[in-house]
Amino acid sequence: MTSPIACRISFAALRFAALALILPLAARAVQRPPAVHEANGKLEYVVEANGDRVPDFSSAGYAGGGVALPLVPARLSVAPAEGDDGARIQAALDYVASLPADADGFRGAVQLLKGRYELSGRLTIRASGVVLRGGGDATVLVAVGTDRRALVSARGSAHREVGAAVNLKDRRVPVGARQLTVGNASGFRVGDAVAVSRPATPEWLHALGMDVAPARQQFAWRPAAMTLRWERTIVARDGGTLTLDAPITTALDATFDSATVAVVKSTGRLRKVGVENLRCESAFEASNPHDEQHAWEAVRFEHVEDGWIANVTAAHFAGSTFGIGAGCRRVTVQDCASIAPVSELGGYRRDTFHTSGEQTLFLRCRAEDGRNDFTVGYLAGGPNVFLECRAERSTGFSGSIGSWASGILFDNVTLDGGTLELNNRETWNQGVGWAAANSMLWQCSAPVVICRAPPTAQNWADGVWGQFVGDGYWSEVNEFVHPQSLYRAQLAARRGAAALAALAPRDYASVLTTRPLAEEISTLGPLLPRPAAGKPLALKESVLTVGGERLDGRECDIAWWRGFLLPGVEDTRPALTRFAPGKIGPIHTDDLDELTDRLAAEKQVVLRHHYGLWYDRRRMDHQRMRRADGDVWPPFYEQPFARSGKGAAWDGLSRYDLTRYNPWYFSRLREFAALARQKGLVLVNEMYFQHNILEAGAHWVDSPWRPTNNINGTHFTEPPPFDGDTVKMAAEFYDLTDPVYRALHRAYIRQCLANLADQPNVIHTLGAENSGPLHFMQFWLDVVAEWERETGKHPLIALSACKDVQDAILADPKRAAVVDVIDFTYWFRTAKGDEFAPTGGTDLAPRQHQRLWKKGRPSAASIAAMAAEYRAKFPGKAILTSLPEAGTVQP
Repeated sequence: MTSPIACRISFAALRFAALALILPLAARAVQRPPAVHEANGKLEYVVEANGDRVPDFSSAGYAGGGVALPLVPARLSVAPAEGDDGARIQAALDYVASLPADADGFRGAVQLLKGRYELSGRLTIRASGVVLRGGGDATVLVAVGTDRRALVSARGSAHREVGAAVNLKDRRVPVGARQLTVGNASGFRVGDAVAVSRPATPEWLHALGMDVAPARQQFAWRPAAMTLRWERTIVARDGGTLTLDAPITTALDATFDSATVAVVKSTGRLRKVGVENLRCESAFEASNPHDEQHAWEAVRFEHVEDGWIANVTAAHFAGSTFGIGAGCRRVTVQDCASIAPVSELGGYRRDTFHTSGEQTLFLRCRAEDGRNDFTVGYLAGGPNVFLECRAERSTGFSGSIGSWASGILFDNVTLDGGTLELNNRETWNQGVGWAAANSMLWQCSAPVVICRAPPTAQNWADGVWGQFVGDGYWSEVNEFVHPQSLYRAQLAARRGAAALAALAPRDYASVLTTRPLAEEISTLGPLLPRPAAGKPLALKESVLTVGGERLDGRECDIAWWRGFLLPGVEDTRPALTRFAPGKIGPIHTDDLDELTDRLAAEKQVVLRHHYGLWYDRRRMDHQRMRRADGDVWPPFYEQPFARSGKGAAWDGLSRYDLTRYNPWYFSRLREFAALARQKGLVLVNEMYFQHNILEAGAHWVDSPWRPTNNINGTHFTEPPPFDGDTVKMAAEFYDLTDPVYRALHRAYIRQCLANLADQPNVIHTLGAENSGPLHFMQFWLDVVAEWERETGKHPLIALSACKDVQDAILADPKRAAVVDVIDFTYWFRTAKGDEFAPTGGTDLAPRQHQRLWKKGRPSAASIAAMAAEYRAKFPGKAILTSLPEAGTVQP
């Protein structure tokens, strides 16, 4: 191989804003030789002096590429019926999952007959070897309701067994290599899956410039969160040399740290599952073109190996229409389309085709009106391939949206709008920085093409068309190059020309049925879910009980605004209404079933919920300015009010409508409350969160109540009366003299009560961080009493306030009668008898009052004495506390 010439295209001085000044012809004068070219029917690669070369991407796809998607026989058919079809289809999927797998690992397919199927929930493939198949576009799954779900999912688990890690002997394993050398290979066998890991060191991050501050602010990369990992299969072993099925896509360089390899068994993964030949639609509010209260994803795979999504059209979804999660490997998404999405035009919307896995192939996929149409996620090890895909009217960029995704191939991808990028995203999206490495743009077209070369790595662009930005490896720009497709050429070179037949479109005629099979869904009644008995909360003789036993245990602390998309860098406290599109689990969208299991196991019996401090994670910088656009950062702390689809709020998305409520927010509370009943837990529903209206000015600027953020004309001073870095909006917030404003509060309180009216394991309080005035507490209790009279329902109501407000309410017979629980959270006595009892309504938050207090904290004994005193004064009322010194929630 010849060495590459030393010069590079240097566009480093150019800025994105000056793209119109860049002439495509300018790139021709300084091009490099093709990084890959065809000679005498063979592919030849430019090899750098350090051994790096363009990787072989052809192992992407089902079964490692070049293997046709199987046509699995149907075992059961389902026809549409009146009403919700979800339970029947899910029962069919579960039935097929219970069948034994055949010699090829397949249990069978569920065949959906032609027609429209309404689903208020989601469909989940829970076992390997199961396929969901329709009859083409005439089989339509319609996601109804307001849950922000994936309509169809295949979800395994992350559980895996990892053997002892063995250090590599190689000083450097170059990009594109498939061989590793170890000192002792006795523990490795052909066919073993192995995990290859390269720790991220401060030295490597420094070499990349990703540890730099202040330019990167708080978003510098952290070594613990940046370990590079690949899962590969050993295909040959020769002494201490292991040959892998797919290449390494970032060099394993001992200059920075020693890489390791270990045998791994991914026991939780689903294998050989598919979703095919159907149409998915999300119902939405037609009057709101930016409606987001509906399904966000059509199909999502989590922890799946050798799976596929084929011939699926998705319409009107809001988020990542087809999402392949980080635990996935060797998945094909082919001949799929996303059309007419409905969402805000903002961050983490319309990320149409996305993978965070390895060896994913997107083939002949099409997106309309998307934002980030073809994307790869954080630390995705590749190879990941987009082949012959097209985006129409794209408004954003395609490329990597996470840090250091390596081994991406865009092959014959066409963007009608937006940019195609292998780029350094700097501080975007919480510090993505270098987003792509050792990746290729091959024979692609886009209005703007960005290709930059990271330190220690490379990015290539060959045969691309557009306006060009960056200092990457450019060759043959504005030319049609050979081979026509790099993926196809590499696949033919590796597996023979016959393997290309596997890329042909599917023909389902041989396996489709137009009538019910002999084994019909009507036989599956016993598989339909049955409700659990539960452990209801009750108040008996001044004591709170669950399932007839005294409520005893600790309180779960929740996150107010924290969360992150990267693992291992933030606390894992839950937040019931925190939403990370496409990501489920701690620090993302909490899995409420898993969360309640954990709380019950850890005796954290009470969870206090309130809405988050702000919606957009960008606001964590505590700056007060209006955002330039709606490119919001997740995870999102959903607010109780719905967006209107009109105007622009301070965060760049549309303004709120305080007369309409966010159905996803309230459905999450109902779901948690129902699970709490099953598992003997309690939800304390704090209707307000005073932290928004006091302390830092940034707390207020994105609040739905602020006039610039809603369409309801609230009365607050605008611009806000900032005092240095602080703001004091409490007096205005608690002022109820405006009848329109008063009506908004009354309606909101009634909504909070009605939402949980049928859930017994709930206690309602006015709000969190409450140091507000007496008159607002009186108003709140009056609205509660009015609602109780009208509905005949009597939920448990807790009085949580400063001592003077608490005592005044308890001295008022009419309002005291509404109170069931006295909550000691915002005042206490120390063991010495000193009383921390700030006055309500003094424009200071509880923690600001506590900073002024110098006489210590309470003890378990002093809290118990407080409880005894108030039980004696107010018999029949329970005592609750969140003071940690009590040792239990019910002293």
